[in-house]
Amino acid sequence: MKFEELIMQETQQNQKTLALQQEVEQLEEELEEELKLSKVLQYALDGPCCPCLSTQTHLPFKIKELLTELATVEEEIMWLEKKVHKLNLSLYLEKKQTREWELQQLKNLHPRHQRSRIKPHRRQQSRLKFMNNNHESQDFDTQRRRSSFGSSVDFKYAKLGLSVLEVNHNHNHTRNPNKLSEDLIKCLIGIFLDMNQPFPDSEEGSDIAHKQVSCMSSKSFISKTSFNCTAPTFFYNNNGSSYDPYSISLDFDGAVRDIGPYKTFTQITRTTLDHTRISECSTEVGKIRVLMQKLCSAKLNLLTYKQKLAFWINIYNACIMHAFLQHGLPSTQEKQLVLMNKAVINVGGIVVNALAIEHFILRHPSNSNHGLANEREILLRHAYGLGFPEPNVTFALCRGSWSSPALRVYTAEDIVNELARARLEYLDASVGVISKKKIMVPKLLHWHMKDFADDLESLLEWIYSQLPQSGSLKRLIMECLNGETKSNPAKMIEIQPYVYEFRYLLPS
Repeated sequence: MKFEELIMQETQQNQKTLALQQEVEQLEEELEEELKLSKVLQYALDGPCCPCLSTQTHLPFKIKELLTELATVEEEIMWLEKKVHKLNLSLYLEKKQTREWELQQLKNLHPRHQRSRIKPHRRQQSRLKFMNNNHESQDFDTQRRRSSFGSSVDFKYAKLGLSVLEVNHNHNHTRNPNKLSEDLIKCLIGIFLDMNQPFPDSEEGSDIAHKQVSCMSSKSFISKTSFNCTAPTFFYNNNGSSYDPYSISLDFDGAVRDIGPYKTFTQITRTTLDHTRISECSTEVGKIRVLMQKLCSAKLNLLTYKQKLAFWINIYNACIMHAFLQHGLPSTQEKQLVLMNKAVINVGGIVVNALAIEHFILRHPSNSNHGLANEREILLRHAYGLGFPEPNVTFALCRGSWSSPALRVYTAEDIVNELARARLEYLDASVGVISKKKIMVPKLLHWHMKDFADDLESLLEWIYSQLPQSGSLKRLIMECLNGETKSNPAKMIEIQPYVYEFRYLLPS
């Protein structure tokens, strides 16, 4: 029995040993497979994922699928990197060619001989009044730097070349973008004032519909299309002191109401703009090119809220004026809207158009859910946005149309008071009581009503609250509201249609 038990024990030990050996062999095989898989994954992690890796037979199916997808993604990334490299190269070459073209244009800008410039007394006087009105709050040094465009200093720069102007003022403009925006809008206003001829000597001088002139680009300044738009009529009395730009000064009893400072503003219209005078503006055109070039490298990241607000209002208005010089005066409402998209400007290396400046930078965020447009809006607001909007820009943004507010130069130092003054003067000139039951409100206010009120009734209350106590318009509105027949204030409001015909109003 003992011998048999001994044999049984040896047999059991041999079986256990064999089982352990088989288990060890199996574990070694698994370890080898894991080492191969680890090697493949490490290779894929450290270097490019080759498609041949996914064909290894010893790899699990999920790993093969993952490696195949990874190889495809890496190939796509390499293709995109090559494409980006090509685009960067094309962009560099394009910028280089553009720069060479601009330098060539600057060289060809000045005439071969100096032409004497004889300006009509009335036009020169209007221009000097406008410039003096914008300088009266500045110190002597600022007045000297911002002297009138026809000064001897400008003439000297014109003789020496635009490169001198760029070298002398580049540092100042880089450090002070607001000064750059003010100079740009003043220079553009100067060109329009130079071409404005309120009282043409002949009928031929006012016929500008079919004539061209090359100014800011190869395109004509005045469009070739015939202009059949009908501009609204306006009222003059015998002494000429009741100029009424929005046709609302007549009260319901036939009396002429004082509309405030707007009655003295200089008007530039399609018929008063003499395109032949563009040849006298070569110096100003050269300055605009230089200022626009400096604007491309302007630094806005350190500007305060007020500085940004004044800067972007000036840039918006300059953008529209520059578009008129580039593309001509639009003859229809549709063409004006197209012009708003074409009115582009490069600010700090980012190209924006007038619509983007107004709706993405200066106004409330849009409620649209369109992905691409919303992305662009977010990016632009992040780069240049004000942080929170200013509703009073409604009275500062000028589209160059009959229904637009007056065009002004805004400064960072006094932007709050300047916007308040623009709001008061616009309301006084554009709102009117036309009958005992009707109050005329401009379409511009109706468009942006939500910035000031919830509905038409509260809008009327807001307008009334903004008018001065001593003003005649406030008294007339109160008389209308307290008339014999009581009615809903909202039903008393009549919206004056928006007129797109070209016009600028400039404070005298």
